[in-house]
Amino acid sequence: MKIEIKISPDGLDLPKEIQDGIPVDKMQDACPVATQDPMINAENKQVAIDDFNYGPSTNPEEACGSCTAYNITPEMLECIGDDSGMVGYCQMYKFMCAADNVCDSYASGGPIEDLVA
Repeated sequence: MKIEIKISPDGLDLPKEIQDGIPVDKMQDACPVATQDPMINAENKQVAIDDFNYGPSTNPEEACGSCTAYNITPEMLECIGDDSGMVGYCQMYKFMCAADNVCDSYASGGPIEDLVA
């Protein structure tokens, strides 16, 4: 069985790999691997920087902290282990990201605050 999460905001021209579906995160002790392995997190973050212009936002209204892919559920915050309130998990690119940054794939309607049953 194959399970996919697909986030496709209207009007956003997403890369082919995202249009085809985002694979469910690899987990380690009930947490995404990138939240537990700094090397994987850094690699995934670098892809977001290189390919999707992840970095400081010039518009606070369109920052990661309000993106539909920004996960700040209590479970994810426990995985991240940062209680600053300024770090969440990017479900699109699989890395821990800063709430005040942004990337080319920003989509309004977030953040993810609750697990949906």
